[in-house]
Order: sequence, then structure tokens, then C-alpha cells
Amino acid sequence: MKEIEKYVNDIIIDLPEDEKKELKEEIYGHLQDHVEELLIKGHSEDEAIRLAIESFGNQSKLNWEFKRSIFPFYKIVRFIWSVTCVTACLSIFSYSAMEYYNPQFDNRLPLYSVVMGFLMIAILAGFAEAIYEALRSHFKSTRLLNPWLFFLLPTLIIAGIQTRLLFLYPEQYQNGFWLDLFAIPIGALPYIISRQLFTILFVRKNKTKRSMVK
Repeated sequence: MKEIEKYVNDIIIDLPEDEKKELKEEIYGHLQDHVEELLIKGHSEDEAIRLAIESFGNQSKLNWEFKRSIFPFYKIVRFIWSVTCVTACLSIFSYSAMEYYNPQFDNRLPLYSVVMGFLMIAILAGFAEAIYEALRSHFKSTRLLNPWLFFLLPTLIIAGIQTRLLFLYPEQYQNGFWLDLFAIPIGALPYIISRQLFTILFVRKNKTKRSMVK
């Protein structure tokens, strides 16, 4: 029953490794029992599998419920972590660029600039996360909504459009100003890396026990 196995794998993705096996066996066994009951009632195998999966619920929502029980306020903490990491990366990148192109000046990053940068990143990232969660709640395929694809692809498109401006008006982007055109694509990579890193560091290693979500 490959459909059931894929469905279960989508539910347990990114959960702690030491709990995955137990949870997978529990869900898989529950679904198998349900399929057998439906087969006895006269449903075809394909129809029985479909009905069993539908009765169990959306895999993305179940995955979130398990994560929430393991790590309370998971998404909020992950979001703040990711925005902070991106702010730090862009601050270091900006300072390094200023030192490279204008070493004769006293290059500094005022605190208000860092704070404003944090707020701007939070707004953009929050908007993207809201769209991502809305799509995840309406579509069952987690492969089509892979975070790397969802967050990076639009920024690469933006980078392509911005590159055209660089060739059309090169005089406006001298002495490192061309980097401003690619601020969003440059920030997207550390955002998705820090987002995934959060799961690896804090979710997969968390060994808190929890009861199965019905």
C-alpha cells in the first residue's frame, strides 16, 4: 500500500528520529485496520485506501499537531529564529561590502538600521509564511510545497528581473550599490537554511513524549 506509506511519511516528516518508527507503526496499523474494515464492507482496495486516508485527516495538519505537542510555539519560535539569523547574515554582509568598496570611511551599522532591517525582514518573511501555510492547508502534496522550492524560486525570479536593471543602468549601481538589487535573493538563502536548521537542532533532538493525536 504505497499510498498509505507515502501518507504516513508525510505525517512524520521532520519529527524526532527516535519517535518516528513508533509513530509510523501506530498510524500505519490504524490505517490498515480501517482499510480491511472497508474491504469487508465491499469497497474496492483503491476506494478503501482513499476513504481511510480521508477519515484520518490532512497530513500537513497532523504533522503540525505532532510538532506542536513536541515543541510548543514551534512556528513562532522558528520564525523569530529565522528572521534573527537572516538579519545577522545581512548585517555582516552589508558591513563587509562597505569595508570592501569604501575602506576609507568609518563604516558602521547603527542599531536603528539593524532594527529596521529586522522589521522589514519580519514583514516579508511573515507574508511569505502566511501564503505558504495557506497553500499547505489546501493542498495535500507536500512535495509540491517543498520549503526550498517555495521560498527560493520566487527570489530567483526577482534576481533575474533585477539583473536586467543592472545591465540597463550600470551607472546607478557602482561601488557596491548593485548589491541592493539582490537583497531579497541574498536573504532568502540564509532564511531557508536557518528555518531547516531550527528543525534539526531543536525539533529532531527533542525527546519529549506525547500521546498520539487523534
